[in-house]
Amino acid sequence: MLSLVLALPVQAQGLSNAELSASSPSVAQLAIIIDDIGNSWQKGLDAIALPGNITFAVMPHRKHSIQLAERAGRLGKEVMLHAPMATMNNRELGAGALHENLGEKLFKLRLRFAIDNIPYVRGINNHMGSRLTTSTNAMGWVMDVLKEKQLFFVDSRTHANSIAFEQAQQYGLASAKRDVFLDHERTLDAVHRQFKLAVTIAKEYGNAIAIGHPHNVTLRYLEHVIPQLEQHHIETIFVSALLKTGNQSRPNTARYNLPKPQPDLDELFARLEKKRNLSLNQNNRKPESTVHN
Repeated sequence: MLSLVLALPVQAQGLSNAELSASSPSVAQLAIIIDDIGNSWQKGLDAIALPGNITFAVMPHRKHSIQLAERAGRLGKEVMLHAPMATMNNRELGAGALHENLGEKLFKLRLRFAIDNIPYVRGINNHMGSRLTTSTNAMGWVMDVLKEKQLFFVDSRTHANSIAFEQAQQYGLASAKRDVFLDHERTLDAVHRQFKLAVTIAKEYGNAIAIGHPHNVTLRYLEHVIPQLEQHHIETIFVSALLKTGNQSRPNTARYNLPKPQPDLDELFARLEKKRNLSLNQNNRKPESTVHN
């Protein structure tokens, strides 16, 4: 876990290194991934406009994938491939979908082609994948390609029995697994609750990975909250940076804990809610010319 470098007050001068370390606030490192980039031009632009070190997971072969990945990369954001993988219910996944029944050769060709078509790609995570991420053979094929391409891997953990992260570790890849989904429920309250859970895990274990999507509610929440995080000792970092600093092991149950109270974040959220309610009231107010006494 990193420590903030602060200008120390006069009364702190003369303290030992141990005392300074103990008295300095620690930084909770949070890697935020925005999935499903490429389907919508406007939502992609809105996501890329978010402040902070955000990582964008781009769908392969979608209408706007290349242009949005190019834009994100040129703006210094981090880009991943959001690789569609087979589900338990055989959901239609579109172009670039990976299925075990493709066979090893075609499977690897399809994955390489998807990777090569995304500018600035640094790693991949799975889109869906409840079936494929439980397959030892298929995950071995994925890791073969990632090792060849020198890319990192993030297990989105769309199934409790996923072995994807363990496979990546066995292959010696830089890898991690998702801690929190931000927007299973598309309300500000739900996103705030999940964000606090991500911060709770990050403070406990040094860092955390949160995955969201370019939904209006998610982007609006992050747009207002991210600029305020640094003063509350929360740092947004790219996934690649998190992997370099180390992704401390934590029990799977950490994902299901209740978020601990975060007074600073709650205060920020209260102001956001107040602003939202004021805006709604103004929008719903009838023009004076239509009011009859």
